[in-house]
Amino acid sequence: MAKVAIIAEIMPEDPEIDLDQLVERIRSSLPQDFELKQVETKPVAFGLKLVRAMFILPEREGSSEILEKVLSQVEGVQEVNIVASTRI
Repeated sequence: MAKVAIIAEIMPEDPEIDLDQLVERIRSSLPQDFELKQVETKPVAFGLKLVRAMFILPEREGSSEILEKVLSQVEGVQEVNIVASTRI
């Protein structure tokens, strides 16, 4: 089965949130066949940073929507934006 790489920008609820803990909560909430591959933080404004993460998913209908829903339900996540997707 082919795989898809998806890059998502994840906005935390609060500038005081520990981004390392947030990333670990994200990692532990992913379905078994979804993989968190790469993570970086980017400054947004006024001390707020977002998490830019690359996920590897199986290529099947609805997998990006599943990822977005899972990420949105993680404690401490305010907003999720899928910014890129490509088949690998």
